[in-house]
Amino acid sequence: MAQGQMAYNVRYGTSSPVVVRCGAGDGREGDIAVGLLCRVPDGHGGAAHPSARTFDVVGEGQTAIARVSTERTGSRASGSPAVYRVDDPHGAPLGRVTYRRGRALRGTRARWTVESVTGHSVRGFRGRLFWWVVWWPIGLPVSMLWLILALLGEGDDAFGKPRRVIWRDSSRRAHLVFRGVADEYRVLDGSWDPRLVAALLGLHQSYDPSEGGGENGWYARS
Repeated sequence: MAQGQMAYNVRYGTSSPVVVRCGAGDGREGDIAVGLLCRVPDGHGGAAHPSARTFDVVGEGQTAIARVSTERTGSRASGSPAVYRVDDPHGAPLGRVTYRRGRALRGTRARWTVESVTGHSVRGFRGRLFWWVVWWPIGLPVSMLWLILALLGEGDDAFGKPRRVIWRDSSRRAHLVFRGVADEYRVLDGSWDPRLVAALLGLHQSYDPSEGGGENGWYARS
């Protein structure tokens, strides 16, 4: 791995998912836990808006190092984005994340925008255009067939949509990459605040959880 680059993933083997910065050793040797992703009850129960998110990134000593809260809920019908605020434990802003869902009928992809208080601003789209062009005529029918076989108890999970996301700045320079097949996040610019990175990973996983997420998707607790 090039100097300054860091790899992260989200592991679901505990009661709360944990964001891990991967070390250079074999296997999990040298991996460092950045923080647990702990959903915070919003008081609305089942009536909460589907795009509402409130959770803490909890570090050592069970102390929150960042909180994500919903600044504005999104709308699938109108295409308006959901906006999330990321603050430090004292309420000072670390950044903002905006998520706009893709709209199949308009041929648009889901889009993530990340703005940090240090001046970074990057945007990433779910899946590369080439793979979406391949997926619609080929992947979608295969996915439907696999789903039917799975319902009949004859197959495994359905063939998934393209998942890769590359967050780029206005000059097209890549800053962060999510590799969907490996369920791995790479931070290519070491100047990003790891708390904001962990918050972004938590948000992204709440919409597109790893295969190992299982019943802990969107952190399981309502």
